[in-house]
Amino acid sequence: MKVKRIFAPDMRQAMRRVREEIGADAVIISNHRVAGGVEVVAAREEDYEQAQAEMLRSKSRAVREEKAAVPRAQSRRSDPDLAEELKRVERKISEARRAVEQPIPVLDHTQNKQIDDEDDEELRFILSSLKTQDDARSRVVSKDSFASDDWSDAPPPAARNVRQSPPEDDLIRVMQQEIHQLRSMMQEQIVRVQEPPVRPKPAQYQPPTMVIRETEARLQQMGLSARLVQQLVSSIESDLSEEDAWRNALGRFADAIPVVGEEFIERGGMVAFVGATGVGKTTTIGKLAARYVLQHGSSSLALVTTDCFRIAAHEQLKTFGRILDVPVRVVDENHSLEEVLLSLRGKRLVLIDTAGMNTRDLMGKTQMEMFSSVSMRIKKLLVFSCSSQRQLLRSTYEIYKELNLNACVLTKMDESGSVGEALSLVVEKQLPIAYVTDGQKIPDDLIVAQRRDLVSRAVVVSQRQSSDDESDPVFRAG
Repeated sequence: MKVKRIFAPDMRQAMRRVREEIGADAVIISNHRVAGGVEVVAAREEDYEQAQAEMLRSKSRAVREEKAAVPRAQSRRSDPDLAEELKRVERKISEARRAVEQPIPVLDHTQNKQIDDEDDEELRFILSSLKTQDDARSRVVSKDSFASDDWSDAPPPAARNVRQSPPEDDLIRVMQQEIHQLRSMMQEQIVRVQEPPVRPKPAQYQPPTMVIRETEARLQQMGLSARLVQQLVSSIESDLSEEDAWRNALGRFADAIPVVGEEFIERGGMVAFVGATGVGKTTTIGKLAARYVLQHGSSSLALVTTDCFRIAAHEQLKTFGRILDVPVRVVDENHSLEEVLLSLRGKRLVLIDTAGMNTRDLMGKTQMEMFSSVSMRIKKLLVFSCSSQRQLLRSTYEIYKELNLNACVLTKMDESGSVGEALSLVVEKQLPIAYVTDGQKIPDDLIVAQRRDLVSRAVVVSQRQSSDDESDPVFRAG
């Protein structure tokens, strides 16, 4: 049965890919959540029914084998059962010896009265065989006596005892062998209990093919994290060509990127932009404000800044306000954020600029507490600079994740040598991307984030960086 694993950010897209790649008669075998979305295992209905029939036949064979193995399984008992069995065998030996040494009474052929109903059937068979042998010996002795008549010398008692001893010795020998077997079984059970459980061997490692290794190298060149690269190449079929494998990996990558997919500010409300210093928060607000004014006018828009910690930090935002004819409010010690937002509750859209600070600083903690104390609902957009290093991006996210982020903005894509670091983070944290900026022009260099466009940009940036490295004399020198 040819099974296909399909990875998608949500179940709707996964089902769409199932229909496209397998067909309308596809059968969903399993689905579960993974990092970056959901993974669906599907197959054709005809193949699935054949696999089910084969599974039923395998189960039938297993049942028959299990029934055949019952006698063998009965010998593998737990330690208490083995100890009890040993005691029972010892009692049987003692009773057998007493039965041999004493005269055997006349017994009913259908039942032995010396055996309780609880005794084992095996002992009944042993004693019955012993009685039969003794009767046979008695008949032989009687014939010998009749044939020898009174003139023949009767065999001495010692001789009779010699003839009777071999069956008794055989019986004892058989019982001793059973005892030794039970002891061996008991020792094996004890050793098995004391030994640590044997863990199943992991699946044999299959070395990646040349196509998979080449795909991994190209994804790593884009700046993607090792964990994301492994997820993208995990389901690539080994018989694909290099280009088909590359397109397959990029398609999975595009499906894993979370995006808002629409104009975020069209929803209105109060939107705060948070992030580290210098990532482009104020410039992004200026681009969005200009776009909004061009579409809806300036009467329903207001700008707010909480950056009162740096000297003249709010001057750039006030300049935007004068150009766009939009009111700008400053949050300071005389005007709290709650008061400023209440005064602007009649505006359809309020864009809030913040100061980029470390939450471990006193002023940074004050700003975080200011947002948490506001009674009005504020949407938070985290601004990432694509030119930042991977560790700085993760540190920024860890600082601001307590604000319950709604989405993020990727800035300075034109200045970045690799976009994969930022994209890996948003895929791992499942933080939707609302906007992407790639320049300083207002309001042109800002677009709504789209999955395919982001992947294309990441590939182009990676290829450009690779060509720059190869043309660098230092790089060529080695």
